[in-house]
Amino acid sequence: MNKVEMISHAIEEDIRQCRWLPGNKLPGQLNLMARFGASRTCLREAITGLEAKGLITSRHGSGCYVNNLFEAQFAGPMLGVERDSVALQLSVMEMRLVLDGEAVQNACERATDDQLAAIDYEYKLMAQRRGNALQRAKADLKFHMLIAESSHSLIVVSMSQLFYAQFFNAIYGSLYSVAGRDLTLSGEVSLAINAQHHAIYEALMVRDGEAAKAAAQAHIRYSMSVLEGRA
Repeated sequence: MNKVEMISHAIEEDIRQCRWLPGNKLPGQLNLMARFGASRTCLREAITGLEAKGLITSRHGSGCYVNNLFEAQFAGPMLGVERDSVALQLSVMEMRLVLDGEAVQNACERATDDQLAAIDYEYKLMAQRRGNALQRAKADLKFHMLIAESSHSLIVVSMSQLFYAQFFNAIYGSLYSVAGRDLTLSGEVSLAINAQHHAIYEALMVRDGEAAKAAAQAHIRYSMSVLEGRA
């Protein structure tokens, strides 16, 4: 393996292991040159090869960024499906039933202590948040994304990023009803969701993968039941 291949392989492995997440900026040229003991020419050749594979994108004057490998598949319209329809909401929830369960189980096994500390901090902020309902929904989303990012699974992270970004309205439309520009959530549903989040959090903090996966899937099934009750 020559120097260019070694650099390419190392960066690919960092991306695959989610040391750099989709959307993250790679360290600068000088940093990477020092890390690999490589010349600027070798590094540029490796970067060009990674770009050709679609793993990264170079932005002039900004740097190199990790691509989300599934972004192109989510760029087009979903033919025949209304963005806020119950059918779409249920389809998204069915996908989350798999995605969230795998994410939290993997996070229990693979998250670093620093990542668990970040989830702990974010959960406590979310539990105390007293903003409007849209702000609370975004805090909910951040909690779930931190779990996905701690799974160290490139597929889970990539899919989670796209699902939460593209289908935010569909996900939270299953629980929230639009009231002007704000969102409202019934007291009963709010209490249930808080308890479900707490169950996920507690299992994750002690790295109990089976309990965490069961709690995450129970959370999604509850959301689906609420949506089906409103259909």
